[in-house]
Amino acid sequence: MLKDILNEESTPFTFGKIVVGNKFANRTDERNKLTGNFHHKINTMLISPRRWGKSSLIRTVGNDMHTTDKSFCFAHLDLLSIRTEVEFYELFAKEVIKCTSTNLDEWIANARLFFKRITPRISIGLNPGDFSLNFDPSDLKGGYEEILNLPEKISKLKKIKIIVCIDEFQNVSNFNNQVAFQKRLRSFWQTHRLTTYCLYGSKKSMLMQMFEKTQMPFYKFGDVVYLQKIKKEHWQPFVAKAFQKTKKKISKDQIDLIIESMQCHPYYIQQLCSIIWHNSGTSVNDKTLTCSINSIIDQNANLFEREVDTLSNTKVNLLKALASGVNEKLTSMGVLRLFKLGTSANVVKALKALDFDELIVKEGSRYNFIDPVFELWFKRRFLNITFTIELITNR
Repeated sequence: MLKDILNEESTPFTFGKIVVGNKFANRTDERNKLTGNFHHKINTMLISPRRWGKSSLIRTVGNDMHTTDKSFCFAHLDLLSIRTEVEFYELFAKEVIKCTSTNLDEWIANARLFFKRITPRISIGLNPGDFSLNFDPSDLKGGYEEILNLPEKISKLKKIKIIVCIDEFQNVSNFNNQVAFQKRLRSFWQTHRLTTYCLYGSKKSMLMQMFEKTQMPFYKFGDVVYLQKIKKEHWQPFVAKAFQKTKKKISKDQIDLIIESMQCHPYYIQQLCSIIWHNSGTSVNDKTLTCSINSIIDQNANLFEREVDTLSNTKVNLLKALASGVNEKLTSMGVLRLFKLGTSANVVKALKALDFDELIVKEGSRYNFIDPVFELWFKRRFLNITFTIELITNR
């Protein structure tokens, strides 16, 4: 047991959690972009598919800026489990107070100091960091102004600069009267001069509607940034250094195969490297690499099976076409007949739906699978194509 724990601690790769420090791979351009925006108080909307490292990027930028200049304070909110306006206000107030206070006593004092019209109920758990605020919904009718202006008010009093970072921001679209709520947020936040907002999430279609449709409240709220994949040339030294540091040999060709099979996907590269690292002795061989990739496919098979079970026949057949390498003339008569797609209107509708479901993405004139492991699983499940090294090298 102790040996397993020690091995886990020495693993040079991290996935499934916020990645910071030397386990965070590159993103130099994006870090500079966000740092510049936050320094110049430019609100930023960051969009990318799931598990591309948005949260890790923002945490890394926040840590770097706060280390350099203690007047920068970052409040991090995750709306994944937030379902109502009241829950939003409670989380917003809690995280803004926590990021600008150094201890529990100060949290409580600030909670009482900055609210005049409303009286929050303060709850303290067994853990010193377990602190929460609750508001009476009836108080919020005339008191939400105090909550939404809270970061600006604290910034002025303490002479600091607060950056409010809100993950899964598209979830506010699920609130009752969601457009009116967004208008309320925008009306207060656009007046702030010391507070900057970074809104991000992984539902690309929903976020594009929120930020780029002229009739939506957050249109032109700030700089919209589409996060790209980390390039292959940046992954190569990162992976090589991590294996070298732990005295495991891996060839350049093997590193390239890892990157190409996972299509530069940050989460999966870290996960695959971790599996290979655990499965290898002092050096990596091709058999271990192949088995590790098939292991990732197997781990996700049940999840992917359930996902595909919800799709219509047209959507599945369209994915078969894409997995077979058909990417042009998807509405041609030959393709429609070969893959049993019905009409060209069916294809157009299915493409939009698969994009909304985050299974495919349009890049230039091509439609590609968003999830590289899902693509490998889909080929194995529906096209009887099992992963081999040759499958990638001959791509």
